[in-house]
Amino acid sequence: MKTSLNWLRNYVDIPWAPKELAERLTLAGLEVEGIETTGAIPAGVVVAEILSRQPHPNADKLSVCQVSTGVGEPLQIVCGAPNCDAGKRVPLATIGTVFPDFKIKKAKLRGVESNGMMCSARELGLSEDHDGLLILPADTPLGKPLTDLFTCDTVIDWEVTPNRPDWLSHLGIAREIAALTGGQQLLRRPAVELKPVPGTRVTDVAAVEVREPELCPRYTARVIRNVKIGPSPDWLRRDLEAVGLRSINNVVDITNFVMLEYGEPLHAFDHALLAGGRIVVRRAAPGETFTTLDGRQHKLTADNLLIADAAKGVALAGIMGGENSGIRDTTTTVLVESAQFLPSNIRATARQLGLATDSSHRFERGVSRQMVADAGARAAALICELAGGELLDGVIDISAPVSPLKRIPLRFARINALLGLDLNADTLLGCLTRLGFTLVSRDATGAVVEVPEFRLDLAGEADLAEEVVRMHGLDRVPAAVATARLGGRLADDAFVPLEEARAQLLGLGLDEAVTYSMFPPKTAVSGTGVAENELVILSNPISADTAAMRPSLLPGIVQSVANNLARNTADLALFEFGRVHVRSPQLPEERWQAAIALTGRPHAERFGDERRAVYDFSDLKGVLEGWLDARRLTGWRCQAVQHPAFAAGRGAEIRLGDEQLAVFGEAAPELTRDLRLKAPLFIAIVELGRLVALPAVPRRCQPLPQFPATTRDISLVAAATLTTQEILDTIRAAGCPWLEKAELFDLFSDDKVLGAGQRSLAFSLTYRHPERTLTDDEATAAHEKVKAFLAGKLAVQYR
Repeated sequence: MKTSLNWLRNYVDIPWAPKELAERLTLAGLEVEGIETTGAIPAGVVVAEILSRQPHPNADKLSVCQVSTGVGEPLQIVCGAPNCDAGKRVPLATIGTVFPDFKIKKAKLRGVESNGMMCSARELGLSEDHDGLLILPADTPLGKPLTDLFTCDTVIDWEVTPNRPDWLSHLGIAREIAALTGGQQLLRRPAVELKPVPGTRVTDVAAVEVREPELCPRYTARVIRNVKIGPSPDWLRRDLEAVGLRSINNVVDITNFVMLEYGEPLHAFDHALLAGGRIVVRRAAPGETFTTLDGRQHKLTADNLLIADAAKGVALAGIMGGENSGIRDTTTTVLVESAQFLPSNIRATARQLGLATDSSHRFERGVSRQMVADAGARAAALICELAGGELLDGVIDISAPVSPLKRIPLRFARINALLGLDLNADTLLGCLTRLGFTLVSRDATGAVVEVPEFRLDLAGEADLAEEVVRMHGLDRVPAAVATARLGGRLADDAFVPLEEARAQLLGLGLDEAVTYSMFPPKTAVSGTGVAENELVILSNPISADTAAMRPSLLPGIVQSVANNLARNTADLALFEFGRVHVRSPQLPEERWQAAIALTGRPHAERFGDERRAVYDFSDLKGVLEGWLDARRLTGWRCQAVQHPAFAAGRGAEIRLGDEQLAVFGEAAPELTRDLRLKAPLFIAIVELGRLVALPAVPRRCQPLPQFPATTRDISLVAAATLTTQEILDTIRAAGCPWLEKAELFDLFSDDKVLGAGQRSLAFSLTYRHPERTLTDDEATAAHEKVKAFLAGKLAVQYR
């Protein structure tokens, strides 16, 4: 919200320089985004008249002008502006004038001498208009310094929080300044004097019907006839341009001016273009189209509120008018709309249609009912004054029942406790009355105050505490020593198990992905096995693409893979943690899940065959097993399963007892059809909430061995049908008390060398005595015993 200090001074005296004003209001909660000085015209810019204009001999877009300042001989100026016509009076920067970035010197432009520069409004810092020279009134004295014609102004850009719509106006900012300087009695409100023309009443030429009072609690309309559309006076044009608005004509400029003055958006209709002279506030018909002032056509739904006449829509309520009813140069009768709309409806319509306007910005935050009447009257008075209009008697005011002003009780001790202050009751209540609160009652411990009508954001005692500290000064709140309190047990912390699980997956070499928790309904159920009627659907989504809560992390992890592939990153090992939501009697409505995705090469940094290897089903199974081992879980089993997320015959599940902990496998073609995969995609969905709740096997510690170990190898040939696990189990069953470890370290198969169906295996066996060092003979004897037992139990041959 931009405000002009010159404009603000119409309503309140400002005792501080712009920088100090910004600092004081920032401490009161109104943060400053930027401060800009406008109209700081450099010395040396004077009023001049263009005597003649000739085309430049060497440039199509330049003109050679003879210009007079009223003193001395005419000056030759080369100018590129399209409006440097003879007879116009314009600003001229004479030689020696210093601008912030350059100094005016005598120069040659394309071979023609130029002795100064004629200026646009932007070059002088008066506005953003750079379409041509700033044209001055024809009676402006020649040679007069422009600093005598234009007053320097300061524009402050405020960052207004969504809960303070009353700050979206010059009067709202002025109220805050008045509160800081002494109270609301210092505020000078605009004088509004309405002088209706006797005879015709507004209801004789116009009618208003509000069919949706819950969407439009108040609608007022005034009619002004015999209006003369033309340019706005200098003061009005200057005020609008100071805050970044372009002047259009006197009537439209007045509606914009009042919006920035009061914070109440208005709209002016050409009464002659309203069929039947009627205004109907109704919902749009499904599929109804409407063309706004910017020339864009919109397809509406029944959720959109439309301002219509007897035959057609004429404005999108609270957002933008239509091109079929706007003010024209030939307009003579104007209907001025001032209304209040339901903020949530305006917000939803603006986002649905992609229309963000100054009007919607205010309406979707809320406007007060009283401001509707005040702003409408102010606009009508200005149109009569500046456009020569005649106000018809009366006002059409369709209003829902008015609720009494909100009253909030407060306790003095509680306010001080919330703020860490020790203010007496008079000081505390003084802060509130300066802001416009009315004291209803008071006793020794507390009071009841009535909230100003324009404060839509206040609800309870804590809100009043905030208002008090804003007025007292946030910088005057004393620093307090932080109090340390004993927290709960670490075992009761719900965050710790999730962080532990996250660290385990990071340790397994995976990268974390984060995706949105809302998806379109079709995308949300794709491949999950969840029906659409089990989705959690949002009643007021941001957009159609965020209408449903995710029932699984599957859509998000697939989207993460797609995003990486689109950016030429094909080697992926990702995981994601998040909550999922589903309406199902078999599952909790909200629970934690984890998703894992592997695709591409696990060792892209290596060489040869290792670099070319890609992730397969066993890699994903290994990650899950490694995770379960890291969590010290036992007793689980892995088995094949059919699941819509996985290709036929390529899915499995991990179960612990009767409980399913995870499903994993190769992604189904339906999920990967639109992905530019270079290798198969493997996905796992883990019930994280169940997993972290499972008790881990307790850790058991044992002392490090004090005596050295000795190793012996066994190399044998066995049938390929004999599993490695069977051999290891038999070795351990030999009953040697000194056998500490048995490991497979070599595997070889070749039908020509070993025979069909045979393979060679080599094992390393480690022996250690717990109380002394084994001798070589003891180790050899133990090893031979194991070999003999193995040969006796299994059909193996030693090599």
